[in-house]
Amino acid sequence: MARTVNYPKRAEKIKEMIDDLVKEMGYSPRIPAQKNKLRLIDIDFDNVDVVTLMQVQARISRLILEKSK
Repeated sequence: MARTVNYPKRAEKIKEMIDDLVKEMGYSPRIPAQKNKLRLIDIDFDNVDVVTLMQVQARISRLILEKSK
């Protein structure tokens, strides 16, 4: 039997995970980036699980793609 996938529900879960990740990284959309600059050297990527690292990588890739257009 084939499994059915509820894509809107799955997308919402992924969005929530990304939002949580962004909050954990200390990013606040209300504060301009110049005032509260987050340095990558301050983040301990060694103690982060693989799923979270993949989410960070995907977000960075999307940002690079947007800015390169």
